[in-house]
Amino acid sequence: MTPDQFLARCPSLWHVAPVGAWDHISRVGFRTAEQLIGDAKLEDDERAALLSQPRRDTVNLSIDGSDVVLRDQGQLFARAEGAPVVEDGLDVADWVRMLNKRVYFFADTIPMRKMLEKYVERDGAQDLLVLSPMRLLDSVRPQIQLASQNTGAIARRKGVQKDLEMFMSITRFPNRRPTEVTVLGGVEDLNVVIRVERHHADGTMERLKP
Repeated sequence: MTPDQFLARCPSLWHVAPVGAWDHISRVGFRTAEQLIGDAKLEDDERAALLSQPRRDTVNLSIDGSDVVLRDQGQLFARAEGAPVVEDGLDVADWVRMLNKRVYFFADTIPMRKMLEKYVERDGAQDLLVLSPMRLLDSVRPQIQLASQNTGAIARRKGVQKDLEMFMSITRFPNRRPTEVTVLGGVEDLNVVIRVERHHADGTMERLKP
């Protein structure tokens, strides 16, 4: 896929986050789970576990006096523990570390809306950030990697589902809309964010930016 094809396939990108996430992102940018875990007040064993084990439940972190929420990774537990979902040479801890090293953006409005509605109904208000794909390319193109599946979930079927080719650079990815757009190491450039909305459980929405 060329950069122009990427922009044609992904005219908009979205990030869905717990309420208040924009307050933190607007100060420090998009931080990966690995970076947030590294910055948080945690015991060494807690930090090691969060970096290498799937999160069954939501995790609340304290970072420089701010409360930061890490989503649960419940979709990683769709199959019995020990089921072979990763290829030889890649264990579950390796896979979780790969997931924790990046931030994630929706490229398709349908799964984005589905996730937004799910979390609003379950947890209350959510922040929806809309990004400019062109600005993201200009800012962090070498760090962008695309995926053709939901990398944070496993299906109820047999066989290996995750491998080292889960994430591909734009130039290696086929010319079709990706399921996920990810950025290794996070995004510091806030100019990539063009709109921020806060969606409430009562169906109302407030604009936080612009």
